[in-house]
Amino acid sequence: MPSAALTLTRAFCQLCVFRIGPQDIPASNALLLITAVLNLSLSALINNIQLPLASAVLVAVLELLVLASLTSAILFYFAHLPRLRQTLTALFGSGAVIGGTVWVLLSVFEELPNPVRMCVFLWNLLVMAHVIRHAVSVHIVAAFFMALAYALSLIQLIIFVGRLLSAPVA
Repeated sequence: MPSAALTLTRAFCQLCVFRIGPQDIPASNALLLITAVLNLSLSALINNIQLPLASAVLVAVLELLVLASLTSAILFYFAHLPRLRQTLTALFGSGAVIGGTVWVLLSVFEELPNPVRMCVFLWNLLVMAHVIRHAVSVHIVAAFFMALAYALSLIQLIIFVGRLLSAPVA
């Protein structure tokens, strides 16, 4: 009989290939915390390749906070706030799977070619759209634009924070 960790890993992988939705992920505060920590850790590790550790952790925390905030706002707007725990767990868990994939790719290749980067970015957007679509019961195109808005917001925030961190101290 497979362990709980293996079963959950398999579920998040199935989510990342669109075989299940966030409603199939257990609603658990412990699982939400575990997936958030995994997502945060992988994000910090990946960011640390190009950034100092403190900046990498800051960017990872910002990613998590933006994702949680925008997801909460979307679910609130569509009156589906009770789905927040499962939706965030699905987003954090799928983000950890995609982050783990990126980490493996970066272990093999010194730098990822741009087409590979774009494929990973698109895959991440599609998985987010898949989760959002199920969470708020909207068409996949609408969910994709919500995921794209998240990504663009995050990119702008990271650019802004990067400028703040590199600004000379008076």
